[in-house]
This record gives sequence, C-alpha cells and structure tokens, in this order.
Amino acid sequence: MNYQFAEDYRSLTLDTAEPDRPFENMLFNDAYLTRINQNGFGNGMTMNEDGHIAHIVENERIVYIRDDETGEVFSAGFAPVYTPYSSYQSTSGIGYQLIENVTSDLKVTWRIFVPVGDNPIEIWDLRIENGGDKKRNLSVFTYAEVSLSGVDLYNGALYRFAEYKKELNAIFILQDAEQHKTINFPNHNAFFTADRQAESWDALKDAFVGERNHLSLPSAVKNGRCTGSYASVFNLATCLQFKLSLDVGGVEDTRMMIGGCGNEAMIAELKETYLTGNLDADAHFDALLADREKMMENITISAPEESMNYMLNTWVKHQLQYGAKWVRWGYKGYRDIVQNSQGIVYQDLDQAKESLLKACRHQYQDGFALRGWHPTDPMRYADSAQWMIGAFSEYAKESGDIGIFDTEVPYFDEGSDTVYDHLMKAMVRLREDRGAHGLNLIFFGDWNDSLTGVGRKGKGESVWLSMAFARCALLMAELAEELGKADDVALMKTWHAEMSVSINEHCWDGEWYICALDDDGAPIGSKENEEGKIFLNTQSWAVLGDVDQGGRFDQAMESVEKYLDSGWGLTLNHPTYTKPVDNVGRLSYLRPGICENGSVYTHGNAFLLVALLERRKADRALKLWQDVAPGNPARPIKNPPNVFVNGYHGPDCDLRPGMAEHTWVTGSAGWMNFAVIEYLYGLRRTFKGLTLNPCMPSSWESASIVRTFRGVTYEVTIQNPSKKDGAALSSLTVNGEDFPVGRVLPSSEKQYTITAVVD
Repeated sequence: MNYQFAEDYRSLTLDTAEPDRPFENMLFNDAYLTRINQNGFGNGMTMNEDGHIAHIVENERIVYIRDDETGEVFSAGFAPVYTPYSSYQSTSGIGYQLIENVTSDLKVTWRIFVPVGDNPIEIWDLRIENGGDKKRNLSVFTYAEVSLSGVDLYNGALYRFAEYKKELNAIFILQDAEQHKTINFPNHNAFFTADRQAESWDALKDAFVGERNHLSLPSAVKNGRCTGSYASVFNLATCLQFKLSLDVGGVEDTRMMIGGCGNEAMIAELKETYLTGNLDADAHFDALLADREKMMENITISAPEESMNYMLNTWVKHQLQYGAKWVRWGYKGYRDIVQNSQGIVYQDLDQAKESLLKACRHQYQDGFALRGWHPTDPMRYADSAQWMIGAFSEYAKESGDIGIFDTEVPYFDEGSDTVYDHLMKAMVRLREDRGAHGLNLIFFGDWNDSLTGVGRKGKGESVWLSMAFARCALLMAELAEELGKADDVALMKTWHAEMSVSINEHCWDGEWYICALDDDGAPIGSKENEEGKIFLNTQSWAVLGDVDQGGRFDQAMESVEKYLDSGWGLTLNHPTYTKPVDNVGRLSYLRPGICENGSVYTHGNAFLLVALLERRKADRALKLWQDVAPGNPARPIKNPPNVFVNGYHGPDCDLRPGMAEHTWVTGSAGWMNFAVIEYLYGLRRTFKGLTLNPCMPSSWESASIVRTFRGVTYEVTIQNPSKKDGAALSSLTVNGEDFPVGRVLPSSEKQYTITAVVD
C-alpha cells in the first residue's frame, strides 16, 4: 500500500482500494456530514441547530457501471462488486473525496463533496471516459439506502414512504411523523436526484437487489433495468438508472445530489442551485476550496519535523473544524465539545463561543454538567464541567473578549448565572465532592470512561480529576485576578495548595502517581496491584496541575519510559488487564491493548506532550510527537497519515497491534496543536496579549511561525545556534530592534517581524 501527499499537503492519494485500515475522510457543512472512505462508503446525515439528526446514507454509496452489450459490471468505488481494476486511486481532500478507477478500458472519476453553507446535501460528480478502441453503450445505476433514523419518533419507520417523482427526476423519501410538528426540524425528509434523466428507477431495496441476489450484483443491474418500485416503511433506497453512449475517446458527465429536504419544492430549488457544474467548472466546489483555505490562514508553521508542518498547517485545522461542528458523528459528548471548542479558537472564535455557551446551558445549577447531549446523557461523569474552565480561559485570551464572563446563561435545570459563576459553580461542586483522602470523587468515571468500578458506593476517588481540579484552580485564580476578584484569587490558591498536599500525601507510589482510590481506599495503578500497576495520565497531569513535588515528575517519567513505551506512543496503563477486576470495572473487561486497556491513546500522549514542554524537555517531546504522529512508519500497521485518531491498538492486542481505532473523533488534535504552538514555539496567549517563550529540540537549528492574533500578524523566526535541548530565550528583536525578553509582544501595528534566539 502506498499513499502520497500533494505538494501542498492539501490532499492525500491512496493507490489501492483495499488498505490495511480504511482511510476515512470527513466532509461537512453546518447541516450535513458525510463520513467517507476510499471506496465511497460511509454514513451521511443531516443535523439541525438543535442537534436533531436524520440519517440519509446508511453506509453503502454505490455507483454501478454496466456494459449493456456484454453485461459486465464494475463499481466506481470498487466495492461491492470487486471487479479487478487496471488502476485505482482515492484522494482525500480538505472537504472532498475523489475516486479514479480504470477498469475495462473505462476511466471513472467520482468526486463527492459537501458544499459550504447550511444546505443538507452532498454532491456526486461522475465522469466516464472511454479509453478503449470501440464504442461503449453503458448503464449507470446508483444505490444508497436511506433510513431517516435519528430523531426520537414512535417507531419512525412506520411513517416512511419513498417513490420516484418524474417531474423532479428524483426519488423522494417522506417521513411525516406527528413529532415533527413539535420540533424544529423541517428537513426531516430525503431525496436523490441528478442532472441526467433517469431511464428507470427503484425506491425499494428489495426490488432493486432481488430476492436471492445481493449488492455485489443486484438483479436490476444484472437485468439492465430497475423495476419502477416504490417503498413503504421498510428498506428505502435511491436507485436510478442512466443510459450513456460513448464513442472512442468519448466523455460523459453526470451530476447527482442526495440529502435532506422539507418538501418537493425544496428539491426543485436545490436542483436549480447545485445541478449546474461538473469536474471542470463548478462555483460551489471552488467556494468550498476557498472556504477551507481561509480556515487555514491564521497560523502557519515551518518546522524541521515535516509531519508537524502538514498536520498543523492543514489536517489538524480540518479535524478541529469537524470536531467543533459535529464532535462524535453528531453526539455532543460534553468533554469532547468543550475541548474541540478550545482547540478551534485559533481559527473560528465565533464557533468556539457559540459551542462553549451551549455547553454552559447543559450544566446544572449545582455545578454538575451532563455527560453529553443529543441525546441527553445525565450519567454522573465527574469531570464534565471542569473542562469549561480551561476552554473559556483560552477563548478569552485568544479573542480578548473578557466580557464573555459577564454573559448571563441559563442552567440546564433552572435559574441562570454569568459565565464566571457557571465556572465557579463547577469548582465548588468539585470541591464539595471529595472523599476520605481529600481527593475528588469519581462517581461513574472521569476522563477515563471505563473506570466504572472505582466508585460504585460513591466513595471512590480519582487522582487524575484531583490534578485537573488543581489545574482549574490555577486557571480560575488567573481569571479572577484579571477580573479584579481578589477574594476568589486567594480562595483558588488555597484550594490548589490543599489539593496538592492531599495528592502528594496519598497518591505517590514511590516511583509514580497512582490512578485512583476505590470505595474502600485501596489503590488502583499501584505497585500493589497485580495488573494495571501504572497509568499514564496522572504522571502528566501532576505537571499540568502543578502538584508534583521534589522532582517526582522526573522519577515518574523514568517509570513511563520503562513500562509504557510501545514504540509507537505510550500506552495508557501497564500491565494490561487480562481478567475482570471488580473495583476497576469495565476497563478490566476490555480486551488487552484495546481502548483504555493498554492502547496508545492519543489524548493521553497529547497531555504528556504539553507536560514535557512545560518542563522544557523538548527532545523527549519531539520523540513523543514522532512516535504518536499518524504517519509513524514504525507502527506495525499503516494507518491514515493525515488525521489524529482516538488511539492505536497496543502491543498486548492479540490481533492487529498498531491499528488505529476511531479516526477523527478525538480531543487530541486540539491538544497537539496547543502543545506545539503555545509551548514548543512558545507563542503563548495571555489576557494581556501574546508572549514568546519557545522550547526548541536540540536537533532544530531554527523554526518559524506566522501567527495572527487579535488582528495583528507576527512573523517569528526562532534560532537555536547552540542546539541545546529546551534552551531558554536569550534575546529578542522586534522589527529589527532589541526587545525585552518576557514582555508581552507589541500590538499597536498590524504586522511585526520577530527574531528570537535561544541559548
């Protein structure tokens, strides 16, 4: 398997239809999401601003090409017909997927994209070129199964009906349930149409596929004609047939569109708007590319580490945009949406603000926040609300919008408060929910969702959450000082000091910090345990929360290197659990090396990346980046090199160690970005402005960054002539003039050229 980035890294081309692991891309706008792989397969869904979802494409997105003279068939995306091809390339672009398949002397080019804006559609551009030496008479058949599931209806299938509308040249799928009158979701129906008149059609999957056939060769394709079926309740599909005749060297283009709609009139409007382009010229596709380019303007780095360049300059920005709008395929996990909102402040402050205020609205008056919404999930995961403190802090520092903390926002249950008071309520809740050792109670889990057994009786304590509380106390003290709230500054510093004492008194195991204390006070993540002796996150968050004492982080890092290094990143725990442990819970039931049980969890590695740079261990931080970066060649299985994943199967996985699990859906993209920009390059935002305090690896002689901050562009070059690991900033010039080290960078002009030297 080979893949190749374009010269500008804006696209990635895969030269096989069957990679070791599917290469997924995310195509989306404000109302529609398509998760698509190298074969064109993947879910497509529409979502309104209230979070109601309707699934449009269930999974298979298929274009069949049939030679009407020989009966030979292949599919544009290779699957599910699997006809051997002469060549196959699938290109993942920023906002589009392009498949090129040469089979039987026909070159098929299939481009799928979701246009900019809030129309809930995806567009298919299909081009077929005859590269053979004889005329070809062809039929093109389309297939996508549509369910319209997602909204909480009373047995939603009972309202569904699909038929071909000749005057629209479209399959129209209706789901007219009573509940749609009470929710704000007008585009709960669906359609499929094209700019070429259909020769035949089917709206019923069973009629198209046939009783004894399957999608590899449906009866309609085999027979050369659809049956003209409609569908009611079950198995709705969008199947159209088009006839093409291609002379030698001939080319035929067809544009198709599928998506959500309110009624038939909307289909007509969408057709008039979008069915006007092709692969050569299309204003909507050009607008998409321009929109994505604008998204990438704010920050550009140039580093000796190439993977850092293409990830941070291009793909991380695309991933953060996806995460801020769609999170986990439409499910708004509280922790996820808040961290993605924090991550996107570099490129879309409006989106960040909107999402953070919505998170505030899903917090209870007592300070506790939901685990997630869409659908509402009230399970008591104790860490939800505290993530807002860091996210709002970073938003305000980036934007300069201190007034946001005076914004009045309602609680999820009753009453309302300013944003600042929402954050204080989160702190008070955590402060009150402490156990026998002065640590934060874990309830059903913390960041580690699978620690479900620690607090079954309501007494188990989380060491990680206690460290996170300590970090939040420092952030709240900083914010309170900015807002002139001296009493709160003193209170937060006191709370931080007290928690630091508790952590170091009860949670240091001699060589590392433990993970938790169960309902009976027994340690988890300790040398006393048979399995799960050491966990990664408490070692990094001891630094992030500034609670480690007497060089304990250095000792903990020695243990991390000894026990957790897989060669392609650090595992979450060691040894992995091989049998259930009651006071640990679900984590111990997971297969070894999977998810929280010993996988290389990218999020955990990202936290440590920040901690290492905070402690000026730049060489170790660079190695960690290289190990966990998507394109690491040392990983046993090749995975997509352009997207941060939730994690990689660990060395103890009994099948396919190193394989990526859950691409795109991870808060680590934002943290990786944050670590490099704010700590490695050292362009750190503060309430007062931008400061510079780089932390360069010893192998880097120089690096540069262009960063726009509050309307001012800073062009920064960092030089490391002595090539020291994590050397401190020794001199600084701004526009050619000496500038004091440590001072906030100037902002009265629109642009500054800065040279920094570390030594």
